[in-house]
Amino acid sequence: MAKGKKKDKQKLADPGAPIRIEPTRVAKPKVTFKEPRSSTPQVARAMTFGPDTYKWMGIGFALVMVGLFLMAGSRGDNFTEFNPEDIYSPVKITLAPAVILAGLGVVIYAILKK
Repeated sequence: MAKGKKKDKQKLADPGAPIRIEPTRVAKPKVTFKEPRSSTPQVARAMTFGPDTYKWMGIGFALVMVGLFLMAGSRGDNFTEFNPEDIYSPVKITLAPAVILAGLGVVIYAILKK
């Protein structure tokens, strides 16, 4: 600390002395020139899945949507009244989840089929 204080006192003590300015170092960017991509030949890659796989995936997603539609059920006439026959119907409790699981199974089959 004492050295730093002496330097500060020297700067204040000699106001007429020329000020030494150190040059600032600036990093020079490395410039590399690449050839345009259009000049290189493009290699066509094969698709990840074939058309049959997309067909099976579409069928699976359609089954999931049908299951969700079955689970939604009817709207009902009176919104303030609880209707247990509509909510706990066998279509919503058993059939809709089974259709959704079947749709997910078809999608998994389509992905693993390759």
